[in-house]
Amino acid sequence: MSFPPAVTRGLSSVLYHSGLIGPIARTVGHALPGPRVPILTLHRVNDDNDPFMGSLPTAVFAARMAHIARHYRVLTVEDLAARLHDGTVPRNALAITFDDGYRDNLTHAAPILRRLGLPATIFLVTGLIDSPHMLWFDRLALAFKSATARRVELVNGRVLPLATVAERLAALGAAQSHLKQVPDHERALSVDRLVETLKPTPERPKRLMLSWDEVGVLRGLGFAIGAHTVNHPILSRLAPDQVHSEVYGSKATIENALGSPVRAFAYPNGQPQDYNEAVIDVVREAGFTCAVTTTRGLNDADTPVMKLRRGGPWEQHVPTFALKLAYYHATGA
Repeated sequence: MSFPPAVTRGLSSVLYHSGLIGPIARTVGHALPGPRVPILTLHRVNDDNDPFMGSLPTAVFAARMAHIARHYRVLTVEDLAARLHDGTVPRNALAITFDDGYRDNLTHAAPILRRLGLPATIFLVTGLIDSPHMLWFDRLALAFKSATARRVELVNGRVLPLATVAERLAALGAAQSHLKQVPDHERALSVDRLVETLKPTPERPKRLMLSWDEVGVLRGLGFAIGAHTVNHPILSRLAPDQVHSEVYGSKATIENALGSPVRAFAYPNGQPQDYNEAVIDVVREAGFTCAVTTTRGLNDADTPVMKLRRGGPWEQHVPTFALKLAYYHATGA
């Protein structure tokens, strides 16, 4: 939406609190020539208020989900893909996904979804489940947060100060942006060196990721379980045998742990340059029936089920989120 932020916020508040946002959302779904379905992406939901480990506050998540429960028909990604294929998608359909396998998806998000009767799909990085380890970008974030060094030289040669929280966040962003572009094996070594340089305060961080028992509880609460590789590498940069190991390995691990088939896959990072046709072939051959990207847009009968799009509004102001979700549902923009 192209209105100034203050105008959008004011307009959305009027529509939301007057009860008009619901009819608008429902009208959009029925005015379209055919079903066009948003898939929303989430990661953490908690109240830590930690700028280094960003999350959606629980109350904001609850308000968003209450709005969705009132005005949309929520499907799992797996159900959505099947319904797109056979032409039975409801006009106001929407899917909710969580990436990576964070423990707060169980402790904070799942009770809200359970109460509202909303299903969701969670995509697990299986190598981190039941593990004290964390994703490389989380490890880096905690190192910058507790660094005792006053400045840091990044892998690309930039030297940045670390005196304030703002400076640390800026340096963290620069480091993560650069490291996302390098090969996986090189990135792992670079992260190790960078953490050593930062000299973080020794501490035992709380467990970030789910255990397999907790994954089982999530499934019992209505979550569909999908795969997000074993180690979260950029698949398009791997050798064919590594792609095979990451895709097949994540599927087999979940199926062995839960005793049921895994149908949905999420490409790490998920942009067009992060996977390719060879990767898609492996995902399909492994037995997955659908896969999600992070390419923004809506999904209809013509969307390839191995390239499902995800996106949507991010605003924490719930009326603005509600209005922008209706706009996104109408336009995909």
